[in-house]
Amino acid sequence: MTQPTDSAAALLALLHHERANLFAQFESIPPELRATSAGEGEGGWSAAQIIEHCARVEGNVARMIAKGGEMPRTATPEELQAALLTERTIGWVRERTTKVEAPERVHPTGALDADAAIAQLQATREALLAAFTAADDAVLDGVAFPHPFLGPLTLRSWVELTAHHDARHAAQMAELRRV
Repeated sequence: MTQPTDSAAALLALLHHERANLFAQFESIPPELRATSAGEGEGGWSAAQIIEHCARVEGNVARMIAKGGEMPRTATPEELQAALLTERTIGWVRERTTKVEAPERVHPTGALDADAAIAQLQATREALLAAFTAADDAVLDGVAFPHPFLGPLTLRSWVELTAHHDARHAAQMAELRRV
């Protein structure tokens, strides 16, 4: 299992590492197959749709950070402690044996070709990094937003979650190559 990160530098390194892996998996799929769907459900998304989905999730996290700066910090220390990622929750996100249907708001539209999806993902990463580095630690660690499956997560945990989410979908793309 993967341990939660313990510093901003470690978190940035994790984001970089998992994004590089996601891109490597994407690049390993022949260009002419990147828009080919593997069937129904989340597991049936094409490589381009997976990338678009990751961009939609990451864009939402960047917007949450911006919104978090305007919110009162009313969570108790106990609530904030419960809103941290754990080895168990990280393992659940990264492990693909449990299939999960993503909420409709982050489903890919399917309107983007592979190049446009990659461009969108690069733009959302820039937005996420800008929001994360500009945010006050009190906001990152003192504001929580609900995750549809994991419950409330601090904004810092949401940022880390994007790295583990990339790892989950890199594994999904590896599965696409075997289909």
